[in-house]
Parts: sequence; C-alpha cells; structure tokens
Amino acid sequence: MPLLNKDKMMNGFEKAVDAVNNAADKAGRYVKEKELDKKIDDMGRSLGEGVKDIGQSFKETFTKK
Repeated sequence: MPLLNKDKMMNGFEKAVDAVNNAADKAGRYVKEKELDKKIDDMGRSLGEGVKDIGQSFKETFTKK
C-alpha cells in the first residue's frame, strides 16, 4: 500500500486551485465594484501634487535672503 493516494492528493490540489481562483475572482469583483483602481490613481495624483507643493515651499524658504 503506497503512502500517498494519488487520487486523493490530486483531488486536494484541485480543491486548492479552485479556492485560489474563487478568491481571485472575488477580489477582482470587489476592486471593480468599489472602483479602487480609480481611487488609487486619484490618491497618487493628490500625493504628487502635495509633494510638489512641499518642495516649492522648501525652495522658497531656503532661497530667501
């Protein structure tokens, strides 16, 4: 009698793959539903503008005489 039952092992792998695929599908639907990609893009733009403003403030502060 072998230590590993090939059929049971393959069935377990199939279930694991199905679970991962289902989780990925749910995550994809959530991202699409909540429009997270657009929100992240907006946050990135806002952050970039804020950093530019801070840089300009530092420049003005340290170049004044």
